[in-house]
Amino acid sequence: MKIGIDLGTTNSALAFIDPRQAEDSGFPPIRILPIPQVVAPGVVEPRKTLPSFLYVADQTYVGAYARDQGALEPTRLVHSAKSWLSNPEVDRTAKILPWDSQESGRIFSPVEVSARFLSHIRDAWNQAHAEPLEHQDIVLTVPASFDEEARELTVAAAKEAGLESLTLLEEPAAAFYSWIANHLGRSRQSLADGQAVLVVDVGGGTSDFTLIRVSRDKDVVSFTRTAVGRHLLLGGDNLDLTMAWLVEAKLGAQLSLRQRNSVRRQCTIAKERLLADPSLDKVDITVLGAGGALVGGSLKTEILRQEALELALEGFLPFCSPADTPKEERRTLFRELGLPYVSDPAITRHLAAFLNSAGMTGAPDAILFNGGFFIPEICRQRLADVIASWYGRRPMILENQDLDLAVAVGAAYYSYARSTGCGVLVRGGLPRAYYLALGGADGGKGMRMACLAPRGTESGETLYWEHEDLQLVANRPVTFRLYSSLTRTGDALGDVVELSPDQVAAHFHVHAPLHAVIRFGKRAGERLVPIRLGVRLTEVGTLEIWADSKVSDHRWRLQFELRKQAAMAERSAARPATVISEEALARALDVVRSGLSADPPTFPPEEFPARLEQALGLGKMSWPLSAIRKLADAFLELAEGRKRSGAWEARWLNLCGLCLRPGFGYPGDDWRIEQTRRIYAAGIQFPNHVQCEIEWWIFWGRVAGGLNRNQQIDLYHHLAPVLLPTSKKRRRVNTSLLREMWRTASSLELLPSQTRMDLGSTLLRRIQTGDFRESELWCLSRLGARELLYGPANQVLSPAVVSRWVDVLLPIPEAAEAVAAIARRTGDPVRDLSASSLETVRRALSERANPERLLAVLEGEEARDPLLLSRIFGEELPSGLVFGAASGK
Repeated sequence: MKIGIDLGTTNSALAFIDPRQAEDSGFPPIRILPIPQVVAPGVVEPRKTLPSFLYVADQTYVGAYARDQGALEPTRLVHSAKSWLSNPEVDRTAKILPWDSQESGRIFSPVEVSARFLSHIRDAWNQAHAEPLEHQDIVLTVPASFDEEARELTVAAAKEAGLESLTLLEEPAAAFYSWIANHLGRSRQSLADGQAVLVVDVGGGTSDFTLIRVSRDKDVVSFTRTAVGRHLLLGGDNLDLTMAWLVEAKLGAQLSLRQRNSVRRQCTIAKERLLADPSLDKVDITVLGAGGALVGGSLKTEILRQEALELALEGFLPFCSPADTPKEERRTLFRELGLPYVSDPAITRHLAAFLNSAGMTGAPDAILFNGGFFIPEICRQRLADVIASWYGRRPMILENQDLDLAVAVGAAYYSYARSTGCGVLVRGGLPRAYYLALGGADGGKGMRMACLAPRGTESGETLYWEHEDLQLVANRPVTFRLYSSLTRTGDALGDVVELSPDQVAAHFHVHAPLHAVIRFGKRAGERLVPIRLGVRLTEVGTLEIWADSKVSDHRWRLQFELRKQAAMAERSAARPATVISEEALARALDVVRSGLSADPPTFPPEEFPARLEQALGLGKMSWPLSAIRKLADAFLELAEGRKRSGAWEARWLNLCGLCLRPGFGYPGDDWRIEQTRRIYAAGIQFPNHVQCEIEWWIFWGRVAGGLNRNQQIDLYHHLAPVLLPTSKKRRRVNTSLLREMWRTASSLELLPSQTRMDLGSTLLRRIQTGDFRESELWCLSRLGARELLYGPANQVLSPAVVSRWVDVLLPIPEAAEAVAAIARRTGDPVRDLSASSLETVRRALSERANPERLLAVLEGEEARDPLLLSRIFGEELPSGLVFGAASGK
């Protein structure tokens, strides 16, 4: 059997082809698997699609009943699991769903939920067919814009469901295959050589754009995918939520979470009816009382068709200029769903940005719509009208028969065509040429890069490049920088080009860099390893790059995700970095060496900070990230110098920790944290020196963001006997030392939630007695923060717990800053305090000193400390590839 599975955000489906049923034309029919599912208590019916909803009760349900019953009990409902798979703000392998539930009720990970859907489909197949699904070759679809991690997690979910033999296919391509399967004859008549087909795929939670180029030689038609868009969490769910807000505003009442989810489900149905039926003027909406029945009275209103049209067409499909870009804002109402949806709902503006980035100068010749958002014809026609306004002509519209099933049908078609040679395949030849930046002495000031994958490289094609001067830098942090160009078409594999910064800016796109430390040899020192480079374009759009050593059997993989947006673009709004000259940095490094490696040292330890400040010409809190990481490397290299005395160890811990804070955000920080773990294993060299112990905990508090969960738990175990003693006999601790131990414990954002709640409760009891310090308020605000510095969103403590903390703090004037920080709004109701609690906080803060600033913090309008939050890489690491003699053109 040839099987295609659409694991959708809103609905999932399976289509299949039995090769034994091939007709005279050579292509057998494509069939849909009816999927039995509970549709009402005690009622099981087969449906063509399986709604991608999981409901947790005395047992778990998936499908139609889960969707409908979960709308009444939202804390038991898991939806949009596919969007959670691509959410980098949470630990996607942790049990974080249902997101609306209290932490104790979160019992599934996004991977496990996706596996449940696939397992249900597997069981439905196995009940209907003798050949188990586990033994079949399966094509599983993913959004074209899924990053590498989301793709790997999708594969993990399939394997958890027992589906091992798997190929991933991009959903827009699958939708196009569905059209080919039904209209291949038409394509031979209506599509001409060189034409471009735009696939616009907007489902429940994601939007994907793809361009496919048509080629034909007489009656033979072929297709090549030439561009795909970036990952957009935007879809029909957002329109449903917008309509729910409209209903809530019309009701004039603050709805509970349960009522709000009930409204959202009714709005989904109302949207489908109002947009599909021009004769329908309105749809009634009824909200039961807060008690779940008629207790408290029902609320009623209506959604007019004109209102639904205005929201859908003017909000999501507005007319705009072809040069428009999305209006991304820091705050977005769509955070209400708990997912990082894009803040601009205008699909047309996102589409315009995609077409511009793909280098489109004329209109696409045809449009293929896919996804539930475009089931209403009025939405398809509106987008076609917008594109016609951009280019002066209306593209031809290609119709798929059933948008809920098209992706599964296309996946089955692809599976059969690929294995048998029948039908037409969409080639994924590279629309760009790809280059790797090179280091080395070239004598010029331009940028040098090697062409690694020429334009037109086909999926599955493997290329090798070797040169006698090509070497890899091992045993030190380096960067591998990937570039691509749509305009350079003549470069061949291995061509080394040298370009000015202006040429790079005009003709190249910079991709997210890969930062790594390549290990080679037993000695830890830096060395150059002669290599050859290999490259392969995979079927799912990733560029696999590896380096083979010429002097050993080593192979190092360097894998880039071609559609991963460079993080630097998101950081452009951060404050400009201070620039330190090479001469000043060299003087500072000399200070470090003369202090830690000279015997005897050339200055006493207490002069260390001042000498560094003098060398750099800046106070230590103004040293830029690029400079402090170079100093950190020197401190780590000369760590033995701390063993001279307690005073030297204290200075080493203070200055090295300062240069490593916050433990992440700069190339090579993983490697640096690895080095600090050796310091941790060795322990304090002068444990009876109080200042050394103080600086020890300051050091680990500063680098905590670079430690993983197990490392943080290990660190906490050394703090717990002092902070949360289990016996009445308490260790007497220096006041300053106790303060820093608390600050460090509060910085461990990956600790289990119960541990962090216990820490907070202990602090709160001290504060209630009036015997507290300002630092303890800071610790409590860090523990109770609604938005963590580096921890995933699922680590945020329960609003119910934190609300109790806030109630205790509100009467204390000195706690105003802490209250504003703890209650700071994110827009996600699962993390935010209740509306009534927030209003109480607003009133209290408005009566404190400097209320404007406090309220700005509370509403999330005041930026957080840019020094701690900035992920700006600053000055780039040296290239991981060195090319000795220029041979470029």
